[in-house]
Amino acid sequence: MSSAPAGSRGHGADSGTVSETVRVEHGDDGPAPSRAVVEAVAGAAGVEPVDLADEAGIVLYDHVDLDALDALVASRHGGDIDVTLSVAGYEVTVDATAVVAERAR
Repeated sequence: MSSAPAGSRGHGADSGTVSETVRVEHGDDGPAPSRAVVEAVAGAAGVEPVDLADEAGIVLYDHVDLDALDALVASRHGGDIDVTLSVAGYEVTVDATAVVAERAR
């Protein structure tokens, strides 16, 4: 998996829950934006991308049309784009170069 923590991993001040932010680059040298979403959500959920549905119970096609997301990002080739999605308790932000996923607060 080509994801990397982008923020800190720790306990929330009031909630006592562990939060993690995962950033996955996409584009020319990286995966398609849709694949970056899979990798980022899986990383935030603590599972491998192939285990996202079975171990984390997350089926991304239930939340977003990944083909449409790829087309949207491609249509803005080199331009500004910033899309935020709610996916099974995670906030996922897609921009022109990366996807960031973190547990929704």
